[in-house]
Amino acid sequence: MGAKSGRARRAATTLGSLLAVGAAVGLVASLPRFVGASWSAIGTSLGHVHPAVLLGLVLLWFAGLVTHVPVLQAAMPGLRARQALMLNLAGSSVSNVLPFGGPAGMGLGYAMTRSWGFGPDRFASYTVVTNLWNALGKFTASILILLSAAVLGSTLPSGLASVVISASVFVLLAAGSAVLTFRTEGSTAAVGQRLDAVRRRVRPHASADGLTVWLLNSRRELRTAVQAGWHRMSAGVLCYLCLQCALLFACLAAVGAGAPWTVVTVAFAVERLISLAPITPGAAGIAELGTVAALHSFGVDPVSAAAGVLLFRILMFAIEIPVGGILAFLWMRRAASGTRAVAPTPSGPDDRSPRGTDVVSALAGAGEAA
Repeated sequence: MGAKSGRARRAATTLGSLLAVGAAVGLVASLPRFVGASWSAIGTSLGHVHPAVLLGLVLLWFAGLVTHVPVLQAAMPGLRARQALMLNLAGSSVSNVLPFGGPAGMGLGYAMTRSWGFGPDRFASYTVVTNLWNALGKFTASILILLSAAVLGSTLPSGLASVVISASVFVLLAAGSAVLTFRTEGSTAAVGQRLDAVRRRVRPHASADGLTVWLLNSRRELRTAVQAGWHRMSAGVLCYLCLQCALLFACLAAVGAGAPWTVVTVAFAVERLISLAPITPGAAGIAELGTVAALHSFGVDPVSAAAGVLLFRILMFAIEIPVGGILAFLWMRRAASGTRAVAPTPSGPDDRSPRGTDVVSALAGAGEAA
């Protein structure tokens, strides 16, 4: 019965993934029709980007990743800059391929951090803090941009209300869940006890309070990270968003869109809000359409707008898939060779040494959860 339900779950997950990826591809493919242009016209606009300019855009994208490194290091004290970059890119490569791919990306990140000597409680704290800080940063900055534009008399794009409501619901659910879980030791213990009860129904021989202890340890790690590094994380997220907005402006300038800073900033806010609640992997297709529509509502040429937004999304989303995938592959090869070279030794739940079983179990579990 369990095997059948597991196969049915995996089949449903695979079908959902294929449908979401197909929807993303379909939406991107229909972009020219929505803007009243053709792929040849958009391709011609992209083809006029000089290689030196393209290199500068790639360097600007990478500068954003480097700026975000202190955020990850503050969320996980002891994490090296090289490890932070690898963790960011490898996790994004998985998350950007699958719909709701966050769990799969987290599974890979868990295995990587375990191999570097970090405990599961430290990774749980890191995951909550980074996702929450990034989501709140995107949401807050975008809302402030849109409010400022409205106060200054700008006519905001139509259909913006649904985007704001969707992003608000997502942020409210994410932040509310984190606050309710980690607000006090009592609330954390209560959630852990409920999870342990569910776990014992599935695995009758599981420890009585394993998840409760893990959550309480994670809460202590989370409090320590936030108290010591909230200012670094806030500054890092703000700088990262500024560089992302600069990248969108540079991409539009590279294709000759001629959009002013004020218009680009509003379009960037729309794109960031859409990306908060991704229905398709990385909000692919939806984010492009929404951003182009926002630019076109301000009078930007639709062909140039589509070309510039596609270039921006390639750098922000698509390029992370091969780059992060290569890094993940290299790490897994190194982890596999290390597992073969070292004989397995017994270890307790608090042991922070790398273990091959963690790699396999985390990735397998993430694949089922995604």
